[in-house]
Amino acid sequence: MPKQTLSGTIDEQCEFLYGLALEKMGQGNFTGAAHVLKEVVKYRPDFQDAAALLAEAKRRKREQRNLVLFALLGLSIGIFAGSRMNVANDLLFFVYAAVGALLGYAAGNLLYSFRHSFHRDG
Repeated sequence: MPKQTLSGTIDEQCEFLYGLALEKMGQGNFTGAAHVLKEVVKYRPDFQDAAALLAEAKRRKREQRNLVLFALLGLSIGIFAGSRMNVANDLLFFVYAAVGALLGYAAGNLLYSFRHSFHRDG
């Protein structure tokens, strides 16, 4: 998407960018939301709850990245297990890798759900 030049007052521009950030967060695009919110906070640090929303977008972006890393770790473990078991069938080897990735992703989600419940209760 090409860069767009905004017009209007700073408040109008911040309102537009804030709405765009909310839309991006609703789509799960936390990287895009964080980028947009940085602009809002840079020019109007006190604009609505932009600073808190920026912190939330950064936290969710970090969680997404970590879930991908957990999935890659699980994939690696699945590949390692398949090679240690001398799996000769490529399809079965692929299944080991896929199951490993799914288990890694599930482990990451479980970890984050425990973290969130701990912080909520504690």
